[in-house]
Amino acid sequence: MDRYLIVSTDGHAGLPMEGYRDYLESKYFKAFDEMLPIQREMTRKSEELFLISDFNDKWRQGIEEELTGAWDGAMRNKIIDADGVAAEVLFPDGITEMNAPPFGAGLGLRPWGVDPELQWAGARAHNRWIAEFCKEDPVRRIGLAIVLMLYDVDEALKEVKWAYDNGLRGILIPALMGDYDAYNHPKYYPIWEFCQEHKMVVHTHSGPSPDYDFNLPGAVGVYLTEFAWWAGRPLWYLIFGGVFEKFPNLKFVLTEVSEFWIPHLLEMMDVRASVKHTSGKLGDFRSNLTMAPSEYFKRNCWVGASALFDEGSTAVRHEIGIKNVMWGTDYPHPEGSWPKTREKLVTYFKGMPDTEITQILGSNAVDCYDLDYRELNPIAERIGPAKADFVAN
Repeated sequence: MDRYLIVSTDGHAGLPMEGYRDYLESKYFKAFDEMLPIQREMTRKSEELFLISDFNDKWRQGIEEELTGAWDGAMRNKIIDADGVAAEVLFPDGITEMNAPPFGAGLGLRPWGVDPELQWAGARAHNRWIAEFCKEDPVRRIGLAIVLMLYDVDEALKEVKWAYDNGLRGILIPALMGDYDAYNHPKYYPIWEFCQEHKMVVHTHSGPSPDYDFNLPGAVGVYLTEFAWWAGRPLWYLIFGGVFEKFPNLKFVLTEVSEFWIPHLLEMMDVRASVKHTSGKLGDFRSNLTMAPSEYFKRNCWVGASALFDEGSTAVRHEIGIKNVMWGTDYPHPEGSWPKTREKLVTYFKGMPDTEITQILGSNAVDCYDLDYRELNPIAERIGPAKADFVAN
């Protein structure tokens, strides 16, 4: 094939806020109706506090119809065709198109300041909609279920099983754990076991964070320094907690966190696990491991490199592991590659070895999500970017 197969591992989809009402149990209608204007106003304020309102308004000009692909399937296929994308992993959406799931069940997934029952209602509403959305085009849409596993493991496991039975390929778990038991706790083993056995990929995604006072100087800079840390925090709980030791085929994806810091993290974890003089006094914290932390990462983990993918990302691809890096457009977010995806792909991949481009753009995702080349290759042959465009002059 003279074109590349692209599987975007970071896409976002969600209904306009009012649309989620149709996917709620009727007992939550009253709470939803009361919450809707509050959610709208909070979303507007969040946009203003992040100083992106003017930027977003300008960016949207002239592409308003195309942005409806966040929930319109026909438009979505038109968009990804133009991007050269054969299939994509779909996370919930948020501020950009005012289409986050209700009751605090969006990408932020804070386990505090919310009513767990209502947050679960919002998560299930999104899960039921995204399952329908993916069934419209099950080859091209790889849906994820929001699973609030911190509150009640049995309830969470039921939702994971529902997601699997309804064609979803993975779960999005809260990156923020608050005062709840962290992910190294054995009580979560039934969920990890089910995900391992049924090839359900576990995800965290950038966005969740504690409250910042964005009225203070430098607050946005603090957030930008820390956001990847909050999204990545479950990773070292899973590694040092022996979760990947006990469940060697469990798959974990860390998405949209920028990539340049990951090799240093892996090096630091390996040093800590080596029990050198500086950490030896702290007692046993690795007898439950048979490999170095970086080896668990290479075996069990992938990075969904998207919005911040640039020269810094390509520079560290070997240190992270060529087999562990996957690419994404981040559509419909303005920090992503759309609507100039093909141009940006050539900018950052041109001259890279063909085998590496093939892996990062598609084959790594095929392996991670257990996809079928027989279904995807015909799509790539029709719309994928030409390999000739990536050959160095």
